Amino acid sequence: MKKLKKYLSYAFRVPMFLVFLFIIVFYGLPALGKDAEVDEFAIVTAIGLDKGANDEVDVSLLTFVPVAQQNFAEKYKVIKASGSSVLEAIDYAGLYLGREIGLNHVKTVVINEEYFTENASVEMDYLTRNKSLALSTSVICTDAKASDFLETVQKMDTESSIKVDDIIDFNNKFIYSTESTFETFYKGLYSKTKSSLVSFISLSEDIDEGVTVSASGEASGGSGDTATNNGEETQKTILNDGKSILCKDASKVALLDNTDMQKLNLATGSFKSGTIVIDDFSDDVFHNARLTFDIQNIDVRRKGQFINGHPVVNMSIKLYVKLLEAKEEDLEIKENIDIKNISKEAIDALESKVKLSISDAINILRENKCDILKVYTLLNNSHPAETKKFMSKLEDEQDFLNYVIFKVSPQIYSV
Repeated sequence: MKKLKKYLSYAFRVPMFLVFLFIIVFYGLPALGKDAEVDEFAIVTAIGLDKGANDEVDVSLLTFVPVAQQNFAEKYKVIKASGSSVLEAIDYAGLYLGREIGLNHVKTVVINEEYFTENASVEMDYLTRNKSLALSTSVICTDAKASDFLETVQKMDTESSIKVDDIIDFNNKFIYSTESTFETFYKGLYSKTKSSLVSFISLSEDIDEGVTVSASGEASGGSGDTATNNGEETQKTILNDGKSILCKDASKVALLDNTDMQKLNLATGSFKSGTIVIDDFSDDVFHNARLTFDIQNIDVRRKGQFINGHPVVNMSIKLYVKLLEAKEEDLEIKENIDIKNISKEAIDALESKVKLSISDAINILRENKCDILKVYTLLNNSHPAETKKFMSKLEDEQDFLNYVIFKVSPQIYSV
């Protein structure tokens, strides 16, 4: 007893012990009586936006709602609600669930393609200003109803080791696709030419490609009823084949396929892996062969200048490649060909392919008056006075890319 009193007497003379005691009494004990946060919030991991009736917005929420005695697969549900705005629809969803809607864990926003026929930023406005959603939240466009898309995602999240995040998050690593987030979308929207790219992912019941899951159509609606699709299971496929929509003023002006994206990304260098294919190639080693090169690294540098008042963009591209596969005319396939120093003819062919690809990419941007390459920013940052003078002479400032001279200098290295 004396030792206990001695220890207590010593403890009360230590200021940090008193602070610790204060925290326990005033914060710890009340917290023990509170409900768990998951009992107050419905945790949303993805949001879908569709056009509703009478100018309403249909919002779908891929939601994790913990309920006792349920297994993991039963905890994910797609909750649907409609409202005159995104905020109102989300509020209604919270009423249906009896929980507040928590958006801190949202990684993906899926928007139906129909919204991009107009100004999609109107519907995205609330989400981008909501502090719960990070600017890195992925934004994708789909040709299906966003609610159907999320119902398929729900099946993947519960029955498949492949997650929809895996399909989306790695877009920026491949030459065939693009990264699209709130940040990249709005940076493009508020640029001089109001241009941006948004990943396009399809949902279909008829194609054999992509990631396919059996979807019974089960989804929780606002009333809590379950749609069973007449008890019939359908095969639905999520397909990310590298398509993107090119937007101007948050409206779609073109749907770009993976070939277009490969050309654009060669001009930007915004990828980490991919391949370049040369057809009908012949040299001392190959005859009418198809060569497939793996891109090991790329370094793209752009410099803007004015020559006699005319804007010029010099593009220096260093491309590091490795020959991995060759298919001869006689159909013999040679894999893992280890040729450290590829021939001059192969280097020339690769350089020509890169130049042609970038020329095609520039033509796509010129036709749609979209400055994805940030040419205006490049010129204005280095030569503001000359850029302003040049732009003032144009009848249509949005068409300025047609008057810019591009000089492309690719250098190919074998690794």
